[in-house]
Amino acid sequence: MKKRKRLIDQRGQMIAAVVCLSFLLGTAGGALAANLLGTTEHSALAVFLQNALEIENTPAFLPIFWKYLKYDLIIWLGGWMSLGLFFSGAAFLFRSLSVGFTSAMILSIQGTAGILTIAKEILPQNLFLIPAYILTMSAAAYYLSTWREGEGKRALKRERRRKQTEYCILFGFSVLLLLAAAGLERVTLIS
Repeated sequence: MKKRKRLIDQRGQMIAAVVCLSFLLGTAGGALAANLLGTTEHSALAVFLQNALEIENTPAFLPIFWKYLKYDLIIWLGGWMSLGLFFSGAAFLFRSLSVGFTSAMILSIQGTAGILTIAKEILPQNLFLIPAYILTMSAAAYYLSTWREGEGKRALKRERRRKQTEYCILFGFSVLLLLAAAGLERVTLIS
């Protein structure tokens, strides 16, 4: 039993490490994509981003929360289906690419002053968003790989129910992190 528990812990740690590495690579890929844009695309995006940063229209809390919850839901729902890991991975990769792309675009537009903009307007909510998405993606990959473990039909059902409950609790925890991120973004947009 102890050896099996250690094997499960190692598998969970390995999955979490791969998920963190893929988020880091996705962020770097987004930054690279922003730097490889042609001059016309770069200038068009620069104008759009500058206008977006200057707009004083602050959205309500629920639209901000829904924006983040959509991706978390896609990642979480992918953990229930055998091919869902591709959908989860795509949503997770898109979020990591967008963080890197947006940050790199702000830096290229504003130069060193962009560091302050990123620290003020992007970093606070991402301190909650990134762990939420990493938690959900790691849980989706982990539980997807362990749904069928167990011995005997009765033990299999009981074990599966326990894992499904754990998976739902982890999703609930990630939703709490998203609530904090949405609240923090709302506060930073107001000020």
